[in-house]
Amino acid sequence: MKKRNNEAKLNTSGKAKLKIPPSNPRWNVWQGLFLLLLIYVIELPLGWFKTPQDLDQMQGFLRFLAVGVGEVILYLGLLSVLMKGLGRSFRDLGFIRPRGIYLLLGLIMGVLLFISVGLLGDFLEKWFGTPAPQSFTLAVKGASYNWQVILLIFLGGVLAPIKEEAFFRGLFYPPLRKMFGRGKGILLTAGFFAVLHFDIIRFLPLLIGGIVLTWLYEKTSSLWPSIVAHGTWNILMALALWAQC
Repeated sequence: MKKRNNEAKLNTSGKAKLKIPPSNPRWNVWQGLFLLLLIYVIELPLGWFKTPQDLDQMQGFLRFLAVGVGEVILYLGLLSVLMKGLGRSFRDLGFIRPRGIYLLLGLIMGVLLFISVGLLGDFLEKWFGTPAPQSFTLAVKGASYNWQVILLIFLGGVLAPIKEEAFFRGLFYPPLRKMFGRGKGILLTAGFFAVLHFDIIRFLPLLIGGIVLTWLYEKTSSLWPSIVAHGTWNILMALALWAQC
């Protein structure tokens, strides 16, 4: 009897027993969509959806950097408010220290994503044409100094992956998994990730990337391997763009 009581205490207060992704999250998809709508309502009047026209100039670069950092603060700030309101923490979203081998897996998957998604993207461009470059691409190509590239790599390879993985994998995947099961939950989360990049031609590559990132979260029970994979993918892409300049 004492053993069972000790196990119950560990399950309710011990961090080691927290199941990730949560099979019965305290939040739902509608709360996530409301949070996304609130973010858009805040960003729209600030002009954060508009791509700066002068990314090859210092003023445009600094504005792009400020918007990028501002988005990270906004997303994570509102996520924090939501989780605190539910009596949960960022640990419930998957911010749990993983095994070292899983971080290595994330690194390997990030390299594979860069190669495979890049090849698929090149193939699709031959059939459907080259889509308009994204603002991050324009910012990298417009960078005149090494320190600008370093800051862009930090933004795209560290901050943005933390924001996007917390939002897509941490917030949306658990309730979708609960509603539709693991397989459909992974596919729907990846599809949502691809759709919100607002790029038709790149939809399929982003869908595949989203599937891999969500699978990593499911496999490792931590967001960090997905963040490492996402960050590695973005960093290699930025370096490839910089090398072409």
